[in-house]
Amino acid sequence: MQAPGSSAEEQLISVDFHSHTMYSGDSTTTLEEFSEEFSRSSLDKVAITDHLTCRGARELHRLFGDRIILGQEFRVKEGEMIALFIEREIPPSLDAREASKRIRSQGGLVYIPHPGDKNRSSMGFETLSRLCSEGFVDIIEVANSKIKSELLMKEATDLAQKHGIAMAGGSDSHVPSSLASSFVELKDFHDSPSLLASLSGEPNIHYSYCDPPRTWRARILPSIAEGES
Repeated sequence: MQAPGSSAEEQLISVDFHSHTMYSGDSTTTLEEFSEEFSRSSLDKVAITDHLTCRGARELHRLFGDRIILGQEFRVKEGEMIALFIEREIPPSLDAREASKRIRSQGGLVYIPHPGDKNRSSMGFETLSRLCSEGFVDIIEVANSKIKSELLMKEATDLAQKHGIAMAGGSDSHVPSSLASSFVELKDFHDSPSLLASLSGEPNIHYSYCDPPRTWRARILPSIAEGES
């Protein structure tokens, strides 16, 4: 899709920055189902952000190459956090500042998912604002398909704009059908610096509520870090 008045070199791509496979434990999406849904979708890239592990992201990266962004969602003392463009998992239960340093030491980006959502262990706005002021946050999620309250997402947008933090969004997909329900259109990127540069260019953030029920399956895996038992 090309933005009005843009040149061919500025053609936009579509990216879902928050998704899960069965390696998250609370997701029912097998790698085969993810592959099929991703291939059917209009997405150019997707960040796989399983809880505590990059195993699913690594396996799908072998199939789709750089169309897969390696990510991980995990809990810090202040709430939940996502790391993008990492190679090594970040352990849970760190404080947000230490986790941010570990993410950036790998050349990764600190992405805060669903801030202010009290239905989950999300980071509160007051805490998030303080971390933004101290320079520990790179991207704030302002569209999440599991959140019904547009007022909540507006508050996240206002906070990001106040601190000059990049904004993005994603489906937070835990079942195949919700992948790409929320996504971002932006200029293409290949690493952390180029992603931040693309997000600074006022990307088009598309939101749609989509949180289908997850039917329990015996094949759902426990949420554990790769290499642990």
